[in-house]
Formats: sequence, C-alpha cells, structure tokens
Amino acid sequence: MSRFAPSTGVRVEYLILVDPQPAGPLLGYYNEQPIPAAVVDYFGRRYTYAGVAPRCHNGRYDVDALATGERLVEPGLVYRFDEMHRKVA
Repeated sequence: MSRFAPSTGVRVEYLILVDPQPAGPLLGYYNEQPIPAAVVDYFGRRYTYAGVAPRCHNGRYDVDALATGERLVEPGLVYRFDEMHRKVA
C-alpha cells in the first residue's frame, strides 16, 4: 500500500532520507533516539536539524507541512537541506 500525502500526492517514502549518518553534536533525544545537529545522507548531502515531524490525526506524517528542502528521518525528525554544504559535482 502506498502512502501519499492527501493534497499533494507525494509519497512519504520520497521524503525519507536514505542512510542518514550523524554529522554534528548531539542535541538531545527523541523517542529514546539521539538527535544529531546534522546528518549526511547516502548521496553525501548535508541536512541540519529543523524539528519534530508534524503528524496528521491518523498518525501519518503530514508531509504537506514540510517546507521546501525538508526531509524526514526516523523516528520522526525533520532535517533541512544545508545549502552552505552543498556538494559540488
């Protein structure tokens, strides 16, 4: 079963970072999981912590509430693409 955002039709899976690795100091914990200040995804892109992911009344992520460049990291954190550390090809 696909999980689409109701209004945009964006699949939630497309917004989850692939293999995020910590890349900064520890800010705290959420759901007993560490919150790194930044993460680097599988493709070498850096994202900085932006907050806790909003959820709909049914418990699914509210991807419509995410801003441009924001992505999800389990267990429900939001990270924003860091333009300052853009990987140059």
